Amino acid sequence: LDSAALSFNKDTYYVGFDAVQGAELQGQMIADYIEAHKDTLDRNGDGIVGYVLAIGDIGHNDSIARTRGVRKALGTGVEKDGAIVSDPAGTNTDGSSTVVQDGTVAALTVRELASQEMKNSAGATWDAATAGNAIGTWTSSFGDQIDIVVSNNDGMGMSMFNAWSKAEGVPTFGYDANSDAVAAIADGYSGTISQHADVQAYLTLRVLRNALDGVDVDTGIGT
Repeated sequence: LDSAALSFNKDTYYVGFDAVQGAELQGQMIADYIEAHKDTLDRNGDGIVGYVLAIGDIGHNDSIARTRGVRKALGTGVEKDGAIVSDPAGTNTDGSSTVVQDGTVAALTVRELASQEMKNSAGATWDAATAGNAIGTWTSSFGDQIDIVVSNNDGMGMSMFNAWSKAEGVPTFGYDANSDAVAAIADGYSGTISQHADVQAYLTLRVLRNALDGVDVDTGIGT
């Protein structure tokens, strides 16, 4: 988060979800899926459960947390200065990357085959079209190694799901509980995390109301 913006004045506030908790839940959801499908998940029988990861914005608090949450749960994270590295791994089909490592879930080796920031030529991040293009590039190069698709949000996740993993029956996990992603669970989209957008909207308006009323910012919120 931008500490300079947050300290603009005494009435500047930020409303958000618990990024770390949500990230860890997404990672655990994927680990639980691997455990439940360990006998059938390795599509090409190479002994490695490979996943690809769509990263939203490498400098964004939520994106960093979500990348770390997945890597922590799957054992693929590498620690530096006391925190799991959230940098994109690029292509890592041979397991030689220094920003990730091979993990183990349910006695299976898990590898982050590739990850990149989904940033388009205009500079927009969390870009769904870029994610759709990325899954096309990855699948043409090492598609039979991809057993799971993971995304920092549902926009990018759904783009990859519709472009490739839905037809291939490859489990795909996103984040945000967007309405189209929730509906797509019936078609094979494997999971997503709700940030309770309705609650965040209420709290944003409640903070504004409290500021206008000149009462404690926590009024109607803390309880």
